[in-house]
Amino acid sequence: MPRQLKDAQYSVTTALPNGAATVASAGHDLDITTNADFQAGVELLIEAPALATADLPDTETMTYDVYHDTASGFGSETLLAGSVIIQTGASSAGDAAASVRVALPSDVKRYIRVKATNSGAGDASDKDMTTSLVF
Repeated sequence: MPRQLKDAQYSVTTALPNGAATVASAGHDLDITTNADFQAGVELLIEAPALATADLPDTETMTYDVYHDTASGFGSETLLAGSVIIQTGASSAGDAAASVRVALPSDVKRYIRVKATNSGAGDASDKDMTTSLVF
């Protein structure tokens, strides 16, 4: 059965990058101190907006990756799930909105966040990605 419960407290909105850059969402605190504390069945929902040609010109990409860390500052973050969404500009039309659910493994660290990387010169800073914990 797909999980459908969301709480606004567990939702983060982040503006996408302007040009060839990477932006990181604020971290989600899973509030776990040991792996034994993690409650299985939690998913991270990533929602990427539709991008027009000005946001994502032909052949350029917007790639979304999930990172996790034991500290809220993400000083030693590691990749948890790479390229979970890849949007590619095509036919002078940008790319459609996309979403994906990432199941969090039992060994997930306390803090998770998503990074969006723009491969080119498009300015998508007027668009937002949203990340939410879904129960």
